[in-house]
Amino acid sequence: MRLLALDIDGTLITKEHVLTDTVREALLRVQHDYDTRLILASGRPTPALRQFAEALQLADNKGYLMPFNGGKILEAGSKRLLSAQLLDADLIPQLYRIVQEHGANILTYTEEHILTEREDDPYAEKEVVITGMPLKRVPSFVEAATESLPKCLAVGPLEKLIPLEAAVKEQLGTRVGAFRSSDYFLELVPLGVNKGSALARLLDVLGMTPQDLIAIGDNYNDLEMLGAAGLGVAMGNAPDDIRDIAGFVTSDNDHDGIACALRTLMA
Repeated sequence: MRLLALDIDGTLITKEHVLTDTVREALLRVQHDYDTRLILASGRPTPALRQFAEALQLADNKGYLMPFNGGKILEAGSKRLLSAQLLDADLIPQLYRIVQEHGANILTYTEEHILTEREDDPYAEKEVVITGMPLKRVPSFVEAATESLPKCLAVGPLEKLIPLEAAVKEQLGTRVGAFRSSDYFLELVPLGVNKGSALARLLDVLGMTPQDLIAIGDNYNDLEMLGAAGLGVAMGNAPDDIRDIAGFVTSDNDHDGIACALRTLMA
């Protein structure tokens, strides 16, 4: 048995958010013919992974879901929670304050909605398109976010997110991890949470080693994942510094990069 960890946006699906037949068939084949279990590893919340889990038959093939950049690990079939790391409740008002000071917007999630104070934010709308989850406006983000959360998401233009990332690390860096998953998304998670550390936990649970794992990704929230795998594969659309650390570079996500990689690696 081997494991194949896949980022979703920019990797599994095209720029138009489509899972192509070519990629889907390649991934069904690798599960059936090569005794491979798939792991969907994404910054997306759990509900936004389910359509891809169903399309790729993860439940039938004993695959795994890693939403929130690895903040949670679940068995795709049983939905059993294997691991969860959450932001302490006292961090929410502090993160809210820093995000507001930098003129960005902060979001988080329930099982059904994306919570926000600003419904008219074009960057929040991008998350709606990506996840398929509707926005729910709340009068007070801090009052609405009463439970411990796997992550918050700061959204805005890159020129605001770069200094915001630095400020979060300076003020809360002993407790919060901050990294960009796109030019307009800044992930805010418990310190130490990333796709690489989550995969290491899963490998330990399964009694497997990094040599049993291939990981494919395209962005900065995939760095640790690519490093944790025996083979890290960068998409052709990845930034240069992501491609530089990968063991293999495939085609971009609009040209079936995953299928191209599997044709070479599984030959």
